[in-house]
Amino acid sequence: MGDDVRHYGVLQNDKYGRYLVANKDLVSGELIFTDTPFAVGPKPGKYTPPLCLSCYCPVENTLCSTCGWPVCSEECGKSATHAGECEVFSAAKVKFQTVEDWTVSAPQLDCITPLRILLAKEKDPDRWQRELEVMETHTKERKERPTWGADQVNIADFLVDYCKLSDRFDKELVQKVCGILEVNSVEIPSRGGFSIRALYPQLAITAHNCVPNIVHTILQNDYQVQVRAAVPIKQGDPLYLCYTHSLSPTIVRRDFLLESKFFECDCARCADPTELGTHLSTLKCSKCDNGVILATNPLDNEAPWTCTDKNCGFKTSGAAMRKMLSVVQSEIDQLDMMEPGPGAVEQREATINKYKSVFHPRHSLLLSLKHTLAQLYGRVEGYGIDELPDLMLERKAEFCRLVLSTLDVIMPGENRMRGMMLYELHAPLMFLARNEFGAGLITQEKLKEKLQEPIQCLAEAARILMREDPQSPEGITGQIAQQSMEQLKASLECL
Repeated sequence: MGDDVRHYGVLQNDKYGRYLVANKDLVSGELIFTDTPFAVGPKPGKYTPPLCLSCYCPVENTLCSTCGWPVCSEECGKSATHAGECEVFSAAKVKFQTVEDWTVSAPQLDCITPLRILLAKEKDPDRWQRELEVMETHTKERKERPTWGADQVNIADFLVDYCKLSDRFDKELVQKVCGILEVNSVEIPSRGGFSIRALYPQLAITAHNCVPNIVHTILQNDYQVQVRAAVPIKQGDPLYLCYTHSLSPTIVRRDFLLESKFFECDCARCADPTELGTHLSTLKCSKCDNGVILATNPLDNEAPWTCTDKNCGFKTSGAAMRKMLSVVQSEIDQLDMMEPGPGAVEQREATINKYKSVFHPRHSLLLSLKHTLAQLYGRVEGYGIDELPDLMLERKAEFCRLVLSTLDVIMPGENRMRGMMLYELHAPLMFLARNEFGAGLITQEKLKEKLQEPIQCLAEAARILMREDPQSPEGITGQIAQQSMEQLKASLECL
């Protein structure tokens, strides 16, 4: 805790429950607090194949010699991370039931993270009482969902009955822990590269907004989280995190928040049919050329979607909109499973072409394709940065700028995605300027002037990304950006 206590306070109201506010004026990038996870472990099995219970790398048929649960090595089997459940499973003689296909999801691992919370509660009852006992669990709503029954069988019954823990924990407490995890945990990248989940007591109090004003970084050696101001924040302002994927359209964000966090978001972005002018949910009208299709009331799932041209009269339902978004999202998910290569570029371009008459050019689904293309151009076989023609360099730059201008509105300030896009933008700008100079189209002075923008992109990317874990892809990119900026500055001085 230390000095960071002065940076934020905890308030309570009917809308957010407990939430954090700034205790002083904060500048962009300022560290507000760090938080240590109460527990870390696998996500529910429907999302994850069997992972090593220590380092979270995928495993295939390698089990702990002591307890018989998945670990990738003898070293991981003896690690402190795995020690708690290893002791429980060994004592109860409960082994992991090996599977035929080690790439499919493993619901058996659903019990691991709740068990780790229960063991941490035993170890530090004061911290449990202080930080977790008060957390929201939405027990009433969870009881009405199929996951409640699954948690009862796979986690509560399994731990209390099969693992013989009835003298230490009751099933009601196990379900409470499942609720705490479902409502309050966050997905984080593991050292093994797979997503896992962690429960951060301070971070969990942060209120949600679809336009966040803070950003968090996970340090991979101990999964500590650092929370910083993304933009300048005034004293007394709430600290907002976005609990969902920021680039998703409103329907998808609100459905996700209702399903996973049990509330309906009514923030300014969700309430605006144009999503604050970004048009991330806007469709083109196929009936007329003058209007676009928007939700008449984005906060009402049943409200119709209509064309903005009063003479057109086109109307469709929220249900039809959901169905269409889900079909196109499935196509994009298939593309995301492809290996990065020339096919991955060409198929995404074909998908943009296929849907450009359906969606606004800034619609979330097209934007996600353009965001990926901005990263693939210059990086895959046949599309190396030094072999891209000027037209494709301009396309890469255009996509980077499109993503950046959208982030300015929905994820303002200093965040990972902005840092990565600025790094991607520097390359086409640099090559375009050099190509113009090489063709004799601009003078040396004009070249120097044009290279100032890529230098600025690299400087900002380095500043943002060097706050990330040095072993993470973003942290590594930050170090490369810093070196590239110094080299580009040095080469300018030699001109």
